[in-house]
Amino acid sequence: MLREFSGAAACGATLAATLSLATPALALTPSTYTPSTTAQVTGLSLIARADPVPGAPDPNAPRAWSFWSSDGTAWLTGDQNSPVPDGSILGWRFAASADGSAQPPNGDMPEFARICGKQPAAAGHKRVAIVVDFGDTETDAYPGDRPPSAISTCVSGAESASGTQLLASTAKTRTDAQGAPLAIGDYPSREKGGTPITAATPPPAEGGLPVLWIAGGAGVLLLLGGGAVVATRRRAKVGR
Repeated sequence: MLREFSGAAACGATLAATLSLATPALALTPSTYTPSTTAQVTGLSLIARADPVPGAPDPNAPRAWSFWSSDGTAWLTGDQNSPVPDGSILGWRFAASADGSAQPPNGDMPEFARICGKQPAAAGHKRVAIVVDFGDTETDAYPGDRPPSAISTCVSGAESASGTQLLASTAKTRTDAQGAPLAIGDYPSREKGGTPITAATPPPAEGGLPVLWIAGGAGVLLLLGGGAVVATRRRAKVGR
């Protein structure tokens, strides 16, 4: 009986020693517990849940239109609600910015001669090159929005026209109380408020041809009237 008890005790001691050696390799103490360890054990990635999707627009980032003018070499800030001189290059850019900083239009620096070179200037009016950059889909657009294609065009208007009025001649423009654009060409579509801007008055076609047409029409009427009088007199003489 004593031999059997001794044998069972020896087996139990051996089993306990084996378990004591295996346990440190399997156990997790509070000091070694981390979310990443849990993610590996369960097959879930807690880090991927916390981070934003790479390349996707940040839905919480501030977004706004900014105004720029160019001296031909760089984009500069300015006042879009003041009259701009003939030959100006104006730009607007829609962008998202976590720190509120504005971004100029993308792409090569526009050239006035390339944009407005083929459009003649009319008396009392000015020509202005306008560039509108609606931003990047990946970084600037609201989630689900797709920006329109960029605009690069030449606009003519009265010498007193402001940059915003000239912009409104290119695309429908609504501004906030400070005169800054909320939406250009109805983009972004979620901006429903604001004040619509009246477009700058364009110059008469071909430098005032409508006036010449009126004068020419009056001359034709006079000639027709004179011819009718002469024909009437001739008929009267023949009748005698």
